[in-house]
Amino acid sequence: MTRRQDVLLGLLGSAAAFGVCEAVARAGFVRRSYLPPASQVLARAVRLAGDPAFLDGIGVTLRAWALGLGLACAVAVPLGLLLGAVPVVEAAARAVIEFLRPLPSVALIPLVSLLLGSGTRTEVTLIAYASLWPVLFNTVYGLGETDPLAKDTLRAFGSGRLAVLLRVELPATAPFIAAGVRISAAVALILAVATEILSGFGQGLGIFIAQAETATDGTRDVLAGVVWAGALGLVINGVLVRAERRLFAWALEPRETAGRLRRGLRW
Repeated sequence: MTRRQDVLLGLLGSAAAFGVCEAVARAGFVRRSYLPPASQVLARAVRLAGDPAFLDGIGVTLRAWALGLGLACAVAVPLGLLLGAVPVVEAAARAVIEFLRPLPSVALIPLVSLLLGSGTRTEVTLIAYASLWPVLFNTVYGLGETDPLAKDTLRAFGSGRLAVLLRVELPATAPFIAAGVRISAAVALILAVATEILSGFGQGLGIFIAQAETATDGTRDVLAGVVWAGALGLVINGVLVRAERRLFAWALEPRETAGRLRRGLRW
């Protein structure tokens, strides 16, 4: 399946979902105060693009998202390389990591707010914590998938541990790190909006949604904010996928070829 076909099918699926939501609302199966027609929600979302205060809130959310994701990557990549390269360290840290990983970031909001106060620092910290794990585990996994023959060859020519890491292991792990960053980008956006909703004050897309929820007949604005959150996630993912394809085409082509072969065998 070509990329154009993927895009066309995605547009077709979106149009079908839009039509179903519109039909359900218009038919009166659900009260309009609970589910406004999709056309009204989309029109409201488009009008919000001309609201400077709303766009300032989007900027606040994206700034917290970028800071949290950047902090997570700055911690996760070196830590993942250390854990993947030194088995003793990985064994010593495994219990701590497995204890911390399942903790939901939203549940940590009261504790982090108590320690850091409300505001950007709390939001960035929670985003970084939630975004850390996909990058960390992808880095460790990618390091374990490095071709041992390439490492042994470099060592045979007298290269040290650092040279092997920089010249073989890190380039081979880079596509896995990029995939982890793409997953973490979605997690970071979820945490950015969720933290703002739960905090209930300040600026941001989550604040807009939280305030609309308490307004009279505010369901339309809530859903319009959700549309914006989904659109931001879609754009961010699209940009990262495009960058990943451009930077690591040499690593993605074999996977795509294998995927096409598997689909051909199924059919």
